[in-house]
Amino acid sequence: MVVQFRQIFNQQWSWRAFPWLKKCLTSLTYKTLLNMALRVTMVVLLSAGVSYAHVMSRLESQTQAQLEKYIQERGDQESSLFQLAQDNIAALRDRLLLEFQQPTNINVQSEFEREYFSWNDGSLRNFPQNRPIQEFDSTRYASSAISLKTPLTTEFKQRMLIANTIISAYGAAWSHRFVNTYFLAPENAGVNYWNGVPMALQAPPDIYIPNEEYFYIAAPQHNPARLPQWTGVYLDPIVKVWMVSAVLPIYQGDRFLGVVGHDVVLTSLIQHTTQNQLPGTYNLIFRADGRLLVDPHHTPEIQQAQGQLKIDAIPDPHLQRIFQLVTNTSAKTQVLNNSQDREYLAVTRLKGPNWYFVTVYPQSLLSGTAWDMAQFILISGAVALLVEVLLLLSVLQQQIAKPLQTLTAASQQIANGDFAINLDTNRQDELGELASSFNSMVNQLKTSFIELERINNALELKVDERTTTLQKTLQELQRTQTQMIQSEKMSALGQLVAGVAHEINNPVSFIYGNLSYIETYIADLLKFIQLYQHYYPHPVAEIKIEADKLDLAFALDDLPKMVASMKIGTERIREIVLSLRNFTRLDEAEFKAVNIHEGIDSTLLILQNRLREQAQRPAIEVVKQYSNLPLISCYPGQLNQVFMNIISNAIDAIELANKQLSRTEKTRYKNQILIQTQVLSENQVIISIVDNGSGINDAIITKIFDPFFTTKDVGKGSGLGLSISYQIVTELHQGQLHCHSILGTGTEFVITLPVQAKRRL
Repeated sequence: MVVQFRQIFNQQWSWRAFPWLKKCLTSLTYKTLLNMALRVTMVVLLSAGVSYAHVMSRLESQTQAQLEKYIQERGDQESSLFQLAQDNIAALRDRLLLEFQQPTNINVQSEFEREYFSWNDGSLRNFPQNRPIQEFDSTRYASSAISLKTPLTTEFKQRMLIANTIISAYGAAWSHRFVNTYFLAPENAGVNYWNGVPMALQAPPDIYIPNEEYFYIAAPQHNPARLPQWTGVYLDPIVKVWMVSAVLPIYQGDRFLGVVGHDVVLTSLIQHTTQNQLPGTYNLIFRADGRLLVDPHHTPEIQQAQGQLKIDAIPDPHLQRIFQLVTNTSAKTQVLNNSQDREYLAVTRLKGPNWYFVTVYPQSLLSGTAWDMAQFILISGAVALLVEVLLLLSVLQQQIAKPLQTLTAASQQIANGDFAINLDTNRQDELGELASSFNSMVNQLKTSFIELERINNALELKVDERTTTLQKTLQELQRTQTQMIQSEKMSALGQLVAGVAHEINNPVSFIYGNLSYIETYIADLLKFIQLYQHYYPHPVAEIKIEADKLDLAFALDDLPKMVASMKIGTERIREIVLSLRNFTRLDEAEFKAVNIHEGIDSTLLILQNRLREQAQRPAIEVVKQYSNLPLISCYPGQLNQVFMNIISNAIDAIELANKQLSRTEKTRYKNQILIQTQVLSENQVIISIVDNGSGINDAIITKIFDPFFTTKDVGKGSGLGLSISYQIVTELHQGQLHCHSILGTGTEFVITLPVQAKRRL
């Protein structure tokens, strides 16, 4: 009886729960399709693997060739300024040597006394000490200084007078590319042209030029070949910029007359190296002696070491391996395979200082591209497999499945006691033979069933009794199992709701993009339900009860309203996101005419959290006094960056001022930022941003636009925000950026912009 119960349970319950699984496991058609799909899948996977290996090999060779071309072009680009510096100082040397050898018809002594003045420190300089240095016209003339102990021979005086004239002329002509041009004499004297900076007049009196790197590397004992030489990177103590010097000795026969040189500012080179790179790569520069010059991962250490940081002093094994691989090769331009770190090193030598310029290209970039190709092959293979399976399914349905279904229906007809069967036996294949055998079997079964019917009548009563008992038992089991399944469903539903609640914040954008489709689908479903109700107005009782429970009429009326509410909510979220895009203007990075006020308002929106009341201070009030400005032609994204930097600094200044107040004083102190705009002239507008923060003292205000200069604590400021802002306003937009401040009162930043700026090429 137990065996019979198990058979009944398997037949009546198990396959009812999973009818599609039974069909897949028992159908000849689906078995054939499954076997075919598995074999084709293996072929597709093998093809994808071979394709991945082939694409990876091709990409490696192509990438190495492209990297070699890129690094060659990059080296030529970055070397152009250094090569020009060497050419310039060579021409300057030749001109000075020519002038030194020419006879003079002037009174050297009187001209020297007219041009040079004694200073209290014992030095001679070409400007009176009792007059303000600002009166010296450093845009037209070179500044000059002669040490106290320098022997003032007639030849030396003539050499200095000639150097003054030549350096002034050549320095002014080259100032648009090189910050300064100079001549240094071994007698501890020098002439320097720096447009706007009287360098020699500001030099300390105790400086001994022959001991400085920019002189002694070109001196005879260190440069017997008389070739151009390059110093290491250093931070100039007077103008506070990173630079490197190119120097060349001047000889008259075997007599060493001095050196000429250029200082090359490295700000642009550093920015190009760290910011202008291939996607996914980074660049670095170092010297052959191991001195690290530019590395985006070690910028703070380089700045702290004043450009004297050695690679072997950095606990970075990866960087040290790069240095060893690069310096162990003799070729000037090539691509190295750093197999240990799975990367390529594109190396070139910069002409002039002969520095190593290295681009680090991770090999993972190639594997990603190769994997994309393999994915494409897998997807296309899967699509082809699906098409093939569908075609094969159609053939199997027509040629095999339908005849077998006819045979199955005949078997079911026999099981129901109907023996009036006559299958088609005209097919000349295995299925035709099977139909003939089946017809013969039916005839035999018909005779057997007539005999069995007699016996069955006798057993019918007993069977009815046992069937009744089994049906009651089966109904009880079905009720128990239904309760268990419902409990499992509720548990799974609880877990699903918890997961959805956790992830509900992520797919807002996805919801918005699909709401229009949902509206369409709901409309179609509602139309379908209405059509169903029209043609079946009287459903069965169970459906009617379920509809009453669901309150179907209310749901049909309320569902479109709910979707409309959801659309309004997502529209609101989209409006907020769109308002933030006005600040970054990622879709408006090009040069165009915009409303400046929109950029300022978007900046204030992003900073709204910092403007609100904080635990350590009251809220900051922003007062906007906007004039009617015309549209300004500019790069809006970069101009918004300027507003962000200045307003952020204003907030920092107000917070610093609040730290110095007592709790009572804070309640009376009114934190305020005033933003004013006005038209200055037909082609100029002014934006003024004023805060009532702590202010800036006079010693600092002259340095705030210098790169890397910051008064904030370590880790809270890079010193580049105002420097970049100044560059954006003055260079990119041909405008002006000024700062006025009174310590303890507040600070004002004034931005002057042309209405029609020239577009950057």
